[in-house]
Amino acid sequence: MSTGLTNALHILAQWQCTPNQALAILKLDPDQPFPEVLSDEQCERVTFVLNIHSDLSSIYNDPEEVYGYMSAPHDDPYYEGKSPLELIGTGDRTVFGRVCWHIDAMRVN
Repeated sequence: MSTGLTNALHILAQWQCTPNQALAILKLDPDQPFPEVLSDEQCERVTFVLNIHSDLSSIYNDPEEVYGYMSAPHDDPYYEGKSPLELIGTGDRTVFGRVCWHIDAMRVN
């Protein structure tokens, strides 16, 4: 298993992600959740998780905020009262990219 996948799974666990959400978020096969080689899309999704974590770590100093942000519902119109984890947990690649972009944009504000 790649280091990136290991790190992404650790981060997802810290976000209080369920196993089924983790499979959907990373597009992992339930019958082989730890592939030796990741597809291009799986690599992209791992990168999204790592980038979101990096961005949240640069925005917040408190680990509870860094890890809690993704599982907390937000009033921000972008999230419509849902948590970012709820949105990316659908497995929709476009939504995942948008959440990643949104969090990255928070970093520069």
